[in-house]
Amino acid sequence: MKLLSCFALFCIVGTTGIRAEQPTTKKIADMSTEEKARLDSQLNDAWNKLPLEGKQRLMNFNRALREMPPADRRFIQERVEHFVNMPPAEREQLRQNREKWQKMTPEQREQARREFRKRREEFEKKWRAEHPDEEPPPPYRPKHKEESPGEAVPPTTSEQKN
Repeated sequence: MKLLSCFALFCIVGTTGIRAEQPTTKKIADMSTEEKARLDSQLNDAWNKLPLEGKQRLMNFNRALREMPPADRRFIQERVEHFVNMPPAEREQLRQNREKWQKMTPEQREQARREFRKRREEFEKKWRAEHPDEEPPPPYRPKHKEESPGEAVPPTTSEQKN
């Protein structure tokens, strides 16, 4: 099974409530024959436990990834890996933010986007005044190893379309 397919299976299995043993971050190419056999067995067991709908979702997801340009595929993989490796507290904050966002009316969501864009523009203006030869950094995205996760940023209109 290709690495991408393994990665996709771990992602889908994780979202369907079926748990294989904790996925390894070790590259398949670096695994021993025994490790590969154990992983293959775990993946086959997870696949066999998936309901038909889960299998179909996985196949659709895998096909979509295969058909993407490599840069887009890497972008998606990085976001999923970020989520999979997220500390529990950060994941819980993300869940709470999602619930809050879903309860908002479309008008409230648009207002939140406007406020975020306004704060971002103000930050960029201040940054450029203080650092005339530098581009401002991208919006803050917390790293996993840092102690404080920072504030969550609501998605922009363009992020929601992606």
